[in-house]
Amino acid sequence: MSRSTLLLPLAAAGCFAQVWADGSALFGSETDSDATSAAATSSGASEGTGGPVQTVTSETPTTSSTGSLESSTTLPNVPNEPPEIVSFTVEPDTLLEAGSAEALAIVSADVVSLTLRVDGEEVWSGPPSEFAWVFHATSKAASEGTYALELVASDSEGLTASASAMLWVTLPETGTQKCVFEEDVGASWLTATVYADDALIVAGALAKPSLEATLWRLDRDSCQPQAGYPWSISQWTALPEVQPPSQIVGLALDAEGRMALAANLGSGVSRRPYIAVLSPEGALEWERLGPMGQTYSAIAAGPERFFVVGELLVGEAPPRYDGLVESYDAMGTKAWSDVLAAPLPGDSFPDDMNIYDEHPHAVLWSEDVNALVIAGERFVLADKNKRQRAIFTRYSANGAILGAWTSDGSDADEDALLSITACGDELVASGWVRNEQSTRSPATRWLDPSSDAVAKRRLDLLNSTIIQGIACDREQKFAAAASSEFTAFALGFRAGDDPFLFKLDFPDSTLKAADCDDRGFCVVGGLHGDRAWARVHHP
Repeated sequence: MSRSTLLLPLAAAGCFAQVWADGSALFGSETDSDATSAAATSSGASEGTGGPVQTVTSETPTTSSTGSLESSTTLPNVPNEPPEIVSFTVEPDTLLEAGSAEALAIVSADVVSLTLRVDGEEVWSGPPSEFAWVFHATSKAASEGTYALELVASDSEGLTASASAMLWVTLPETGTQKCVFEEDVGASWLTATVYADDALIVAGALAKPSLEATLWRLDRDSCQPQAGYPWSISQWTALPEVQPPSQIVGLALDAEGRMALAANLGSGVSRRPYIAVLSPEGALEWERLGPMGQTYSAIAAGPERFFVVGELLVGEAPPRYDGLVESYDAMGTKAWSDVLAAPLPGDSFPDDMNIYDEHPHAVLWSEDVNALVIAGERFVLADKNKRQRAIFTRYSANGAILGAWTSDGSDADEDALLSITACGDELVASGWVRNEQSTRSPATRWLDPSSDAVAKRRLDLLNSTIIQGIACDREQKFAAAASSEFTAFALGFRAGDDPFLFKLDFPDSTLKAADCDDRGFCVVGGLHGDRAWARVHHP
């Protein structure tokens, strides 16, 4: 029975050349013939079957009598010889932070099935052409340890061969600092943070010397600014009306990686809202400047749409505001606009004189509920008193309001929601609660958009503190950006009643935003002293 080597790399297609070279070096390529080579790659879950699988199969090479490469190398024709595992490794074999390791194998072509065991438990079995197994280290608590891998190869006659490999995983504690960014040019701050595939994008304002809306694209691993950044509004705008002061208040990425930003220009009641979409390289694609008396507070990207929320000034003595919700299509045409004002669904009081404000603070598009979800605060009439209460509302993609929830004050006399995130199939918003005789303290609520209600909540005893940014990592742990008057806190927790995974204090700082990447690293951003500042921590 003739036998040839079969290459089964689980890396990207670009790794094939190196694996082919390794096999050729072992067996010589000038005299062997009649073999095929296959390659597979996967980004699935650590069990090998839980995530999406990507398979890459090489072309069948051939050799001729002149020595040109016609096939993969072959082994001598030895009857009844068991199959061979030429090479079996895990690359990398050591993980010192969250990341992935994948199994790589080179086996003889008579192998018809492979079985992979980790610590004695079977995690994958199937034909060699489909071999795919990746280990994802997500946190010290979930992944720390030493893993023994055994690969068993079988041929059509039932003969087998086995090989072993080891994987060592040693990760930092949850919350440990990975890297820090601090702007060193001038006075500045951050209000938004978003992870892209190739960068950590942070946004806010930078004095140059006038205060300008500014973006930074940072390296995801070192927090160092990429070439060409910081990038300020005066460098990309084509509108002469755009003048300082200005600041970015919201940031989102669409499916193509374009950066959509919401900003405000001017100061006081004369501010104007501004929206722009930049290419991943920072080039302006389109921008729109709104009328005086309106402001933006957040932005979200949806299917071929961008959504912004903010406020509309409806009275100046004293200032009174209604909520503002707008949608733009991918090319910058305004699709619809709505005023979010009482009475909302579920209200039991009239507001004929329009004296009760609405303030949307955060927005996201949820594929799960196929709706735009907005979180914020409003003033209501409760027990004959004007009270500040948390709200969330739902809109369709076409601008129809679908439902609303207003806090009933059961947790505290007053409360608000300032940020929102998706976590698995849940929507979670954070903010604060306060009783008449106490200061504000952090609050987190799990929303139930299907019934316009709150499913559960978490209250933390941190006096005079609010959560202004919240994000969810791949283990569904939360990273929260919290601030008091003089100190900022990076908080980590899982659920409503769990203790903090970490609570880190940063004096002379304010934190306003949070986000997590696909590996589990999370960032909180704001300012330290008078400089824009962001800190990335390990999951």
